[in-house]
Amino acid sequence: MRRFRHQRPLLLPSSLSTYLIPSQHLLHVKHQCRFASQNHTMAQRFFDCSVSECGRPSARAVGAGCDMCSSYFCRVHMSRDFHKCSTGDLDIATYNELIIAEIGRLRAQINEKAVCELASSLNDGKPCIIEYPSKVVGLGALMGCANYHARIRFGDGSPSWLMRVPRVSGFAVGFPVSLAEYLIRSEYATLKFLETTAVPAPRAFSFGIPSQGTDHGIGVCFLLMEELSGKPWDGQGDTAKIWKGLAEIFMELEKHPFTKAGSLYVESPDDLPSVSATASDRFVCLYSYGPFETSVAYYTAWAEQYLALIADDQLYPQFPIEAYLVYRFLQDNAFQLSDSEDKFFLKHVDDKGDHLMVDEDLNITGIIDWQMARIVPRREAFALSLVSADMRALCGGDVSLSTKDLELSNALREKGAWLASYTGDEKVRRFFWGFGA
Repeated sequence: MRRFRHQRPLLLPSSLSTYLIPSQHLLHVKHQCRFASQNHTMAQRFFDCSVSECGRPSARAVGAGCDMCSSYFCRVHMSRDFHKCSTGDLDIATYNELIIAEIGRLRAQINEKAVCELASSLNDGKPCIIEYPSKVVGLGALMGCANYHARIRFGDGSPSWLMRVPRVSGFAVGFPVSLAEYLIRSEYATLKFLETTAVPAPRAFSFGIPSQGTDHGIGVCFLLMEELSGKPWDGQGDTAKIWKGLAEIFMELEKHPFTKAGSLYVESPDDLPSVSATASDRFVCLYSYGPFETSVAYYTAWAEQYLALIADDQLYPQFPIEAYLVYRFLQDNAFQLSDSEDKFFLKHVDDKGDHLMVDEDLNITGIIDWQMARIVPRREAFALSLVSADMRALCGGDVSLSTKDLELSNALREKGAWLASYTGDEKVRRFFWGFGA
């Protein structure tokens, strides 16, 4: 069963030996963490611990939020000594009941009449209905780890739309409304930018933020977008055609450089997209941060926010010292990923393959799930990523290029040697996904 998770893998590099200090100096490292915590008192919280008079921030980790008792827990109170719900031993039926209850709470907030009025007004007055998936778990559920979707069907049979709604009603998901609002604006901005390019992506029609009074009475944060044809690529079939299609998309993205790193953002649907703060990360661990004018500043700030959250007991609560050492290593070595030209390009950060919609002949019909897309240095934008990775090797710490990595690199080389030059190693991928042995 897939759970929303707030922690990236933590694999230690062999070159971290200078940071893995002897036991007699362990107290010094603990003191360093305590000192860091004192200097990171302003670390933003997703939620407070639900235990009365605790005062600590809730952890951003699996097990820190519980839908059974509707609670968030800090590093201390998420342990079995305090939290007695059997969330780690759920059977499928109980898990499904919790998800159904969560989505029920979310759907209860949606004003369906207002949804249809807005959608019709944006589509030449065509009448429509809102259609919820018959299932909330499994195939056909139209739900991911962070978002729920409803389909909008128009009476004349024209292409359907999707209403994308962040899953802010689930305690186990642990998705704060303030972050969801930023991600909605950022994804809308990203999709509007992509409409000016040849990159196949859903058209975005509108979005709404209740706290700003811009939700048109719908009652939830939402994004209205086109539903693309095709089905998510399952990694099977003629991969050569996939790599060729991706190479063409990379070529197109390279035509649109930016002068800052961050994420695209708009305040209202009528605004033009501009580079603003980076929209969290793939694991939804971070608040928005930035933008940045240099690649070193971009990578350093990413590591520093992790350090602040680790020191504040919000991330890696089970092994904070080891985690702190890893991110200190990353902070100190951010310069290794620096790009002297300081041009930046759009990057899909959840590109594990099912973000590609394909037809029966494996032609890419579009790319979906741009929620946490970033504007990143060239070396990251066109580096090896998740789509071609051997995930077992990546998460197991084996440093090697997969067969798919090599195939993608060859496809890029056919388009231009300069593009393939960024696929010679997986250093960028390891920076964000954990080191190998």
